[in-house]
Amino acid sequence: MNTAQPIRDLKQVNDLMDVYEKGSKQYLLLAYALNTGLRISDILKANVKDSLKGIWKDRETKTGKEKIIELTPKLQLLIRDFIDAHDLQAEDYLFYSNKDRTKPISRVQAHRIVAKAGDMIGITLSCHSLRKTFGYIAYKQGVDLSLLQYIFNHSTQAVTLRYIGITQDEANKVTSTMSIGI
Repeated sequence: MNTAQPIRDLKQVNDLMDVYEKGSKQYLLLAYALNTGLRISDILKANVKDSLKGIWKDRETKTGKEKIIELTPKLQLLIRDFIDAHDLQAEDYLFYSNKDRTKPISRVQAHRIVAKAGDMIGITLSCHSLRKTFGYIAYKQGVDLSLLQYIFNHSTQAVTLRYIGITQDEANKVTSTMSIGI
């Protein structure tokens, strides 16, 4: 079984965001995942009411801990435009099922959306890759490791480093530049 890897190249992130039409549910799903660091099971619980307040609020599916995430202004704008374009009501799920608007899309459908986008830019991608990408890029942009540890609910900073792929990156950097006696 392969471990999900973050996208390490910002150009690939930009290419990914060009796959789906801006304003589509698919585009919003990618943007939401990349800009919140939430698990897909938690993203799918996003509702219109909280989204209009600029937050994601719920109990995390995996940990059961109550969590409130403040959404970025750009993500809030995307969400508002999406809500208006799709005539969503306060009680609706943001990522509603086309078959039944009172339910969110399934994790399987979310995975298909993400995997298809990855295929279209030539990389293997999972929903978890987007969560790891959030952490990887945040770390590379100078976000404190202890803050990422808190966001991801990890027990140690070492777990967070391994999770976002930094440990392997750093090891590869050392071994690929070594030239001892040759």
